[in-house]
Amino acid sequence: MIMKYQLILLALIALSSCQKANDKNPMLYGKWQGTEWLIMDKPSDIDASQVHFEFKEEGAYSASFGSQNQSGIWRTDKDKLYTTETGKQEIMVKLLKVDAAVLEFEMNRGGQKEILKLAKQ
Repeated sequence: MIMKYQLILLALIALSSCQKANDKNPMLYGKWQGTEWLIMDKPSDIDASQVHFEFKEEGAYSASFGSQNQSGIWRTDKDKLYTTETGKQEIMVKLLKVDAAVLEFEMNRGGQKEILKLAKQ
């Protein structure tokens, strides 16, 4: 009988250790609008003001860029932001700065570094 409970406890520990880290950075909560888009540390001709994100406390997010829209779930693990669009695979960007007014993250698109800067709305 004790062996059975030990096995159940071991299984629960194993399952909980498989969960992805999520510190749910509260600084991300709210609506954000793009202010600048850098490619290889240089200004680009991409209109960053067309980029909008909303991160909700319960872990849902929505994003738009012009007429493109997406939504899904998000999580953070230290300086990494992970988003999983509904029906797609998880992607990660590096958080360079996040505070009450500014969000900056670094992406790697096709081998080139891109930085998106956003302001809290």
